[in-house]
Amino acid sequence: MSTVLIVDDDPTTRFVMRMILERDGHEIVEADHGEKALELIQPDRLPDIVTTDLRMPVLGGMELIRRLRSEPSTAAIPIIVVSSDTNALRDLRATGLVDAIVAKPFDAGKFTECVRVVAKSPLNGARTLPAA
Repeated sequence: MSTVLIVDDDPTTRFVMRMILERDGHEIVEADHGEKALELIQPDRLPDIVTTDLRMPVLGGMELIRRLRSEPSTAAIPIIVVSSDTNALRDLRATGLVDAIVAKPFDAGKFTECVRVVAKSPLNGARTLPAA
């Protein structure tokens, strides 16, 4: 299966997501904020998928997404946003920067299916950072 980088400042959420995705056969890497995620992403160790919350200390999810999309080596990594910030999720849908959005609290089965669909999507990498 895929290597999934889970980026969320809440350890309980990371634990739950890890258990769900490991049960589905995915390898998991974790970060508690966007800066740590960027440190973990190396040219020889790119995750197949990144899931990220939006509101986190140090470096939030939106800035993480912008940085990933702005670098040629990471621009094609599929990104799934998992957040309870309904206003930000609504605004994010229109940007085209992410491959999927999952609202917290989420259903384990639907979350697993979302990751499966994104992992198999032919659109992966089709999103780019819009001009400022």
